[in-house]
Order: sequence, then C-alpha cells, then structure tokens
Amino acid sequence: MIKKTLLGLSLSAFLFSALVGNVAVAKSSTAVISTLKTKLKETFKSEPDSIKESVVAGMYEVIYGTELVYISSDGKYFLSGNLIDMQTRENISDRAKYSIRKTMLSKQDNRPVIFKAKNEKHKLTVFTDIDCPYCAKLHREVPALNEKGITVEYLMFPRAGLSSPSFTKAVSMWCADDNKQSMTDAKERKPIADKTCDNPIKAQYLLGQEMGVTGTPAIVTASGRLIPGYLPADRLAAMLEADAKK
Repeated sequence: MIKKTLLGLSLSAFLFSALVGNVAVAKSSTAVISTLKTKLKETFKSEPDSIKESVVAGMYEVIYGTELVYISSDGKYFLSGNLIDMQTRENISDRAKYSIRKTMLSKQDNRPVIFKAKNEKHKLTVFTDIDCPYCAKLHREVPALNEKGITVEYLMFPRAGLSSPSFTKAVSMWCADDNKQSMTDAKERKPIADKTCDNPIKAQYLLGQEMGVTGTPAIVTASGRLIPGYLPADRLAAMLEADAKK
C-alpha cells in the first residue's frame, strides 16, 4: 500500500498535502514520533514498521516494509530518495535497509538450496533464475566461494513470473532427489526431469519482490547488503571481508 503510493513521488522534498496540518511541536523525540505515527496512520491506514530520528536534524526516518522515506518533525514535508553522506559518500538510506533485508530473510523458513563451505566464514543468499546467463556464470564461481569459506544459499526468482517455463524448471530442480546437482545441471543447460512436490518457489519469488529484487543474480550478504548482478569470487570475498571489519 505504501509502496504503491511512493511510486508516484518525486525523489525530492515536497509538500505532502495529506500530512499538512498544525502538528504540535513536541519537546521530545518520543512525543514527536508518537504524533507522526498518528498522522501516518491516518494517511496510509497503518502504522509504519519503524520511525526514528535520522542523521539530519528535524527529519525522521520512516520504514514501511522495505520502503524507507523521511518526514519532517512537524509532519509537513515528506522526502522519498537516498540520503548521502557528502564526506564519506556513504548511502545512508541503503545502509538503513540492511537490517530490513536481514530481518525479512530470517523471519521465515526459506528452504534454500545450500552449497555449504567446509570452513564457513561468510554466507551469501542469492536470488537466482534457472534461465539467467549471469546466474550460471556466478554458479561456476561457487566452488571458489566455498573454498574461501563462503556458503551460498540459493532462493529462486524466476524473472518471467509464476506461470513461466523458468518457474516450472525451478520447481523441478527443487523437487529433484539431489537438488544441488539438479541446480548445477539446469544452469549448464542440461535437461532435468520434470518433477513436482510441495515447494517454496512461489514464496521465494514473492520474498524477492518484497525485498526489492528486480533482476538476477541478486546477492544478499549476512548483513543485509544487496549486491545486484554478477561478481567474481575474489571480488565478493574482498567485499565480505571489508564489510566484516566495519
């Protein structure tokens, strides 16, 4: 609901008419948050999942699902877009979404296809598509990732949708007696046997959509960082080590 509303918004500050009103200036952050929650609920018919002070004085960070926006403390101004630290060049808005993705991944049993490292140091969750060339290219890096102590957990995201041949192949792969081998065979364009069973493919696809995945491969680190597209094992390992030191 909030996501649909935000699609029509500009990525700059503007006067959000539905929130304009004489919101009393509160003396404490707690009182401001309480007032803003009420106004947001009146507008969107539901309270935000999270609201807190942002790094910018007078602006509050609001989260609905995976949608992050900002609202002024008086409730008059609504900002949709990325907040960038000019000194560090860090995308503060994206950093705030890390915890959202991490929580979403942990809230349900995703039943991934797991390529586990013997001496696991890091874990990657990869939204993948059987028919995606760059997904196949990334899959060829899995042995090297495992060797570096990186476990890869695959969730399926058939880009063509739930009624597509890619979705059917994903179901057959997941339902195979050895779905790891079936995954590898399918990505190498080898035929796999048609098979059906109770499976999580639809749930995985919908989770990907909810998390903002639009293409594959989409790599999510244990911290919740989203890395779109293919990267070789060496670069992925270096990024994970750098993140671990932060």
